[in-house]
Amino acid sequence: MTELYLNISRPRRKFKDSLGHANHFLITALIGLDYIDNNENVECPLSFSTSWNPRDKKASIYRTRLYILNSSLAWAVDCLDSYFSVCNQDPKLIDNIDLIKDLDKAGRSVNEKLISFSRHITPIGEMDNDFDIYKSIVGLAIQWRNNTIHSGVDNKLEQEHKDILLASTNRINELFCNLDIKQTLISFEEHKSPTFKEVTSIIRGIQRFVEVVDSYLTSKIDIDKYASNVISCHCRQYNIPNKAITSLPIDKRNSKIINILKNYSFSETATTNSSLKIEIDHIVNLWAKQ
Repeated sequence: MTELYLNISRPRRKFKDSLGHANHFLITALIGLDYIDNNENVECPLSFSTSWNPRDKKASIYRTRLYILNSSLAWAVDCLDSYFSVCNQDPKLIDNIDLIKDLDKAGRSVNEKLISFSRHITPIGEMDNDFDIYKSIVGLAIQWRNNTIHSGVDNKLEQEHKDILLASTNRINELFCNLDIKQTLISFEEHKSPTFKEVTSIIRGIQRFVEVVDSYLTSKIDIDKYASNVISCHCRQYNIPNKAITSLPIDKRNSKIINILKNYSFSETATTNSSLKIEIDHIVNLWAKQ
């Protein structure tokens, strides 16, 4: 093998591993609550090694449902925050100095990171017309998460996001299974917990936003430079001297390099027309000169 392809970035793969099945897990948890609600003789399994005997089962189920919904929203925003951060860590997926500077200034604020990415990303592909919708749903998710997990806060949705969402009610209805975004905004402003439909829609919006951002970032990187940086970061992480690899016979050297790159989401096959291709011998020579 002399070629490898980058079909999906490592940050996005990690994001998908964390949030890709979130709606399925959410549905599974709520089905479990529904079963408890509709069956009188539900008891805590012995394997749990604890007791479960709520005084008011209906109230306990209601409060648990809110906990699951709020926790799912918080988890989705945390996964997004992690994606933002990993993109700006070595080997950086971002090849835009101004964006890197903005992210460095953003610190730990996920909302400032959203603003930074939104400022510098020009969406490409089929979803570019809906990018503003996804961006605004992400903005809503961040502020709603903050209001549900932090006591005494009253975070507001940026007017730009609110205007975009209200102007896109019909399109949002199409994209998110008849979601009523006007009612969603009312619930947010009244400090209510999000409903099941609202959480699943927000999660899908976050997933779509990351998909658009990642497609843009991978389209702009110098793939040879990125692959070379991947190898360098791996060697630094595991304290591997360059000579420990370059001194190997060519077949073993290339095999080592290929394994490193595969660990960073490079693949033997291209899955899309936009997949980025590298030549192993060229990458080795480029890396060895660093």
